[in-house]
Amino acid sequence: MCIHAGTSAGRGKNDKTFDESTITELSLFEQLSSQNISWLNYDGTNGAFNSDAKFYNWTIATGKDKTNVRPLESFFQDAYLGKLPQYSFINPSCCGLDTNSMHPTGPISTGEVFLKQIYDAVRNSPQWDNMLLVITFDEAGGFYDHNAPPKAVRPDKLTYTEDTPDGSTYTLNFDRYGGRIPTWIVSPFLAKGHVEHEGVNSAGETEVYSATSVLRTLGYLWDFAPFTPRVEASPSFDHLFQKKRNNAPELMPNPRAF
Repeated sequence: MCIHAGTSAGRGKNDKTFDESTITELSLFEQLSSQNISWLNYDGTNGAFNSDAKFYNWTIATGKDKTNVRPLESFFQDAYLGKLPQYSFINPSCCGLDTNSMHPTGPISTGEVFLKQIYDAVRNSPQWDNMLLVITFDEAGGFYDHNAPPKAVRPDKLTYTEDTPDGSTYTLNFDRYGGRIPTWIVSPFLAKGHVEHEGVNSAGETEVYSATSVLRTLGYLWDFAPFTPRVEASPSFDHLFQKKRNNAPELMPNPRAF
């Protein structure tokens, strides 16, 4: 929801509203449709749960779940034929032994095979020179991070309260980032091997990148306003693009079994 709506709207866990398609916040899918920008959600969940576009009531109410949510196989066909829409979102499978999201208990190498398939498809697509591939994760995997998450701008005034193991309660104000996650952005117009941990937001302040940086970048690309204060305070990726074209490997190496 942070990538597509700029807020979890007070949710602290995956509750039943996600699979009931009752989330009412403005989503990127709705915004793009209002601007006649083409989009598709390629669904690799195998029916285990809703793909992201189907979280939102708007998607169901307008019938976009019938026209804009396609099976994952369609992504590879569209990529090789040069028919990808202006915005594509891919849902991997989750979360058992034969799944490819890298979420436990899915093997890491299965997820790496999936990333190779996606990369190879876009790299060899006729659309490659006009493409940006963003590879990211929705969580840190539950592992300890020795860097304390920094403070963050609240997306709204909502809070989330939960009982703790010791019998007390804890209220989350959504004013702090979570654990660090890796993200790659891939394009023929990016510097090779560049690593960046922080950016500069529209207020000229140094800020860490986060999931909402994706939404901020797309807002600049397609000229729509930030959905929430969190999005507005996020640094974008736009300054990383350059005019010089770099060659990228045509194929990723085969992952090692792990």
